[in-house]
Amino acid sequence: MLLSGCASEADLQRLDSSVTAADLRQGKIAVLGVVKFQEPDQVRPPLIAMLEKTFREERRDIPMISADSVRSILGAERDQKLLLAYEYQGTLDPTALGEISDSLRGAARFLLLARVDRDRTRNSTRGITGADTATTRANFAMGITGRDARVSVELYDLSRRTLVASARYEGSAENEKPMLPPSLQGGGDGVIDVGPAVSPEDQGYPPEPDLAPALEEPFRTFERTLPGAPNPAPPPAR
Repeated sequence: MLLSGCASEADLQRLDSSVTAADLRQGKIAVLGVVKFQEPDQVRPPLIAMLEKTFREERRDIPMISADSVRSILGAERDQKLLLAYEYQGTLDPTALGEISDSLRGAARFLLLARVDRDRTRNSTRGITGADTATTRANFAMGITGRDARVSVELYDLSRRTLVASARYEGSAENEKPMLPPSLQGGGDGVIDVGPAVSPEDQGYPPEPDLAPALEEPFRTFERTLPGAPNPAPPPAR
């Protein structure tokens, strides 16, 4: 079973030109977290881990304070309250930013966080081609289970208590594995006729990918968009 991921669409909504690469490097960035709309807190850790992993790899030039460290400074109860408010409102107000800034006491000037507001799965098939034998092509297709997510990523300036960068991305990840094609499973015209009670996995499709891989390229694109990136992201299509 293979896994692949990509970011299919980017919408850069705000990038404050007054924020420089030197500001980011000297001010440091603290990660508050990654939330998913109307989902329990338990879904957050792998999403936060992906955000921090990609940031460390893409922006080694900017010191980062991890979400765990921020949580220990804020306290678990206050951290949870702030993330819950962000989950439902999709923004942090000046009061919340002031509260975070006062707690961090200058440890970081900037605050990074993200919110997943759409998460869908899909199934499809395609024929096996290329170096495979004619026999293989005749008897098998590639079953694909995809996961498509939309995520907003935001960077706040705690000193000014304002949003300085924000973007929305469409990201995806796919699992694939060989399976019997629809024509050999009793369906016609590319449709598998198995009835509504049979799950995609029972039809031969691979399980759905985790959400975190679908967010990898969106996170990397945002990090490359910030000033001073070693490998800048291409400008968004207009």
